[in-house]
Amino acid sequence: MYRKASGVIASPGLIEVTYRPSVIANPAVTIDARIGGTNVGEFDYAKIGYATRLVRVTPADASAVESTLRATPGVVAVGESQRLSALSVNGPYLGNDPYFDGQSGVPAPLYENSAVGGQWDMHVVQLEHAFDYSQLNNGSGITNAAALGSTNVKLAIIDTGEDVTHPELAKASIVRTECFITDPNSNAQSTGTYVTDEDGHGTDVTGIAEGNANNDYGFAGDAGNVSLMLYRVFPTPDDNCTNPNSTDPQCTATDTDIASAIDDAVNNGANVISMSLGGSSCVSGADPDPVEGEAIANAIASDVIVVAAAGNSGGSGVSAPGCDPGVIAVGASAYNDGAANGTGYSGSNTEYVASYSQYGSVNTLNSSASWGIVAPGGDPTGDTDQDYLHWIENIWTTTPLDSSYAGQCDDPQFNEPGNCLTEIAGTSMATPHVAGAAALVLSVNSSYQSPTAMKELLCSTADNIYDPHQGCGRLNVYRAIATALGDPHPPT
Repeated sequence: MYRKASGVIASPGLIEVTYRPSVIANPAVTIDARIGGTNVGEFDYAKIGYATRLVRVTPADASAVESTLRATPGVVAVGESQRLSALSVNGPYLGNDPYFDGQSGVPAPLYENSAVGGQWDMHVVQLEHAFDYSQLNNGSGITNAAALGSTNVKLAIIDTGEDVTHPELAKASIVRTECFITDPNSNAQSTGTYVTDEDGHGTDVTGIAEGNANNDYGFAGDAGNVSLMLYRVFPTPDDNCTNPNSTDPQCTATDTDIASAIDDAVNNGANVISMSLGGSSCVSGADPDPVEGEAIANAIASDVIVVAAAGNSGGSGVSAPGCDPGVIAVGASAYNDGAANGTGYSGSNTEYVASYSQYGSVNTLNSSASWGIVAPGGDPTGDTDQDYLHWIENIWTTTPLDSSYAGQCDDPQFNEPGNCLTEIAGTSMATPHVAGAAALVLSVNSSYQSPTAMKELLCSTADNIYDPHQGCGRLNVYRAIATALGDPHPPT
């Protein structure tokens, strides 16, 4: 499939004449000789009763020749031969964010390799082509500035807080910051606007969802430049929280705090809610925690799109709230570059569902009946894995509790002051890719402001990575935006 190149790029003097052979029995006389042209080719489509003849004429005479042919009985259509571009828009719009744009000598399609960092995760979902719809003369015939994200759309992130002073977020459109923390000893809930992230997890997922696009700094996020609603529901971590299996209450968020954040987001106009958190699996299709479950059900009933992580425990069964009815659950895909990875797959240049990623029982490509969708989450062999393609690289907090929570703040690749970043992996990283994509879709077409409609769109446009646990497929932001914009020739 191809799309006509932007602006009618013709082959001068080469005329295409579609006619009915049942009427024009001798085209050499009726067509060629009549216009003084030379036949250079013929396409005969007997089953539909048409043929198309290619005739070369003097370019200066082309307009008059076309008029003569249109008046000829039996001629169906006439026009200059068109030059075609590939189905994708003319080229990727990489903007000027260095990690998205990539380093010199590291080519498309990933703009990253095992030794050079970047954002392979954004490029496999083809975010650069989705962004290109914001540019004039992009080859699609459609230009929409909101394809870089609209501040009219509100994306809520519920997590460990966010570092709003990080240079990647400092210029973002942050429209709300709220904190809901219940003291694990007194059970009293404190509230306020203090969302400072001392852990780093919340800052990271926020950067993946919506690191400012095209701001000549750091990274680009899936949602481009939508507005952010930032929520902290985790208390100040302690030393135990560096252990992912810790049961210390300082490392977890209460259901009431999560519900409070969800309710606040819904009541203040959130379009999309992203939650990279989870607990036990649903029971008979319902959230095992009624407080959290009811808050999510209310959000779904309010047509707010809720996106949540499938969970990192591996195997069948999606964690709540990802398994709640109406929620878009997200599992983690990983890139296989041939080097040893966490799952132990071999081969190269393929994607797969990471072994730690939980999944559901229904895995039907492009069907919204599937348990969910997968998106880039990475799959390193361990903390010492130095292969960039095994990680998701993005921002980290500049205000860690202590050195055990600190990221890498010297930015070794682009020497950007204050750009604290990290390499990390998990369904937590996959989730904001999908939430950000949903917010970007809403930026260009508000008719998808429905949990059902959004899941159907994201699933119907997902890529097949040929993994039995991929749900409806791997997120493809480009195809989703193309469909939302009504591109008559979306990528296939």
